[in-house]
Amino acid sequence: GTMMEGVGGAGGVVVDWRTSFAEFVSEEEEEGRTFHNRPMTTNPKRWSKTRSVRENLELWFGSSLPSPLSPSTTEKSDYLVECGICYAHRLPMEEDDNDPDSKGEGPLPEVKCSNSSCNRHYHESCLFEWLHSLPTARVSFDRIFGACPYCCEPVSVKIANGVNNH
Repeated sequence: GTMMEGVGGAGGVVVDWRTSFAEFVSEEEEEGRTFHNRPMTTNPKRWSKTRSVRENLELWFGSSLPSPLSPSTTEKSDYLVECGICYAHRLPMEEDDNDPDSKGEGPLPEVKCSNSSCNRHYHESCLFEWLHSLPTARVSFDRIFGACPYCCEPVSVKIANGVNNH
């Protein structure tokens, strides 16, 4: 291979892709015009302002481009936030016969560090256990206060009902 990679053109002729693309985006329509001293072919496959950039590129490549949001390649779980302590998205469900609202799914990481450069999320129970283990943590009314495990900025969480106090 040479430094000048080509794309297949009409009749199997290898054309420098830069020239091919330059012709594709060129607004010149007249016969007899030249581009880099080479005759330009009249090509119905030209860039059109009525098409999106994506549609124009797909026309030039001759195939569709992969979509970052196509349902076949993207799982909903790719966008789910994990807990900064246990690294799970959803905690396992605790057996609770007294709660008729439990749907069989555990809690999500809903507590977020307020430091915008950290932005870690935590399950309430994980953060409670973390803060409870720190000698510097403070309890005030129904909240426990301490440092974020990642950035050491202040974080707090409501003390959960039914949590065993050690």
